[in-house]
Amino acid sequence: MSTVPLEVAAFVTQASRLTSAVLDEIRSATALAVASDLYDPSTVPTLSASEFSTLRKQVRDAFAARAEELRSGRPGGLRAAIPCTTLTAQAIWRRDTLTPEQYVSLTEVFVAHGVTLPGRDL
Repeated sequence: MSTVPLEVAAFVTQASRLTSAVLDEIRSATALAVASDLYDPSTVPTLSASEFSTLRKQVRDAFAARAEELRSGRPGGLRAAIPCTTLTAQAIWRRDTLTPEQYVSLTEVFVAHGVTLPGRDL
């Protein structure tokens, strides 16, 4: 079983503590960036099956305590928070495979809302 790197786990913890309003803003900003070709989902680095499974579980567990709150807000709030967080976590995990521009593109929606992320350079 894979272990989630500390900087990825720290990001997941921060993301899971954002308010539902901020998570909605991140969801909207991501959709706008995709529509404007500023965010290319195909550049999100892939993880091995065991790494992805471990990450997905950590993200789901982090949001589990807030599931009812996020479900009662904007429709799809919980369903959007999990993949937005997971994709950004993948970018953090494999940031060494991304150009600086790709890394910024894949992470800036969270940074814009005060989430601290490791830099692209390792």
